[in-house]
Amino acid sequence: MTLPGIKLRRRPKTAAVRVTVTSLLTFVLACALAACSLGGSVMPETNDHLNDQVLASAKNGTSLKLADATDFDWDQAGFVTSGTPAKDIEEAFGEPLTKESRYTASPALFVFLKDGKVTKAVRIVPDAFSGADARKKYGRDVVLTPPQGQKGFLNWRE
Repeated sequence: MTLPGIKLRRRPKTAAVRVTVTSLLTFVLACALAACSLGGSVMPETNDHLNDQVLASAKNGTSLKLADATDFDWDQAGFVTSGTPAKDIEEAFGEPLTKESRYTASPALFVFLKDGKVTKAVRIVPDAFSGADARKKYGRDVVLTPPQGQKGFLNWRE
């Protein structure tokens, strides 16, 4: 709407304003992408079938061949326990697998690799593992085995 005798002038967009806005949006996008990748490309997930198999094995004092309890492809596996620093996880498996300074989402985190790259990380609820077996890589023939005559605890053995 214009008033008689008054002309409104539009301020032309300058190239500098467009460059500034574009640069700002690019910076915001880059920061958002960087924040999303702080924990690595694979983040811990839940796998009820695997968790239930581990729980049953620990509870009953029976051995569990890990390859028989998984339905995805992997050639090495290992685990960390709650409280493990992200830098130690990255040193052992190549990725920090957590955005926090320490892994604390479950008592254990099973890490699966294929051709040297982490493909899956699964939160495991049973607190049945020794730190002495942690942060090591085991092959597909690894068996979670209870100590002689004991229930509630599993060792990783090849």
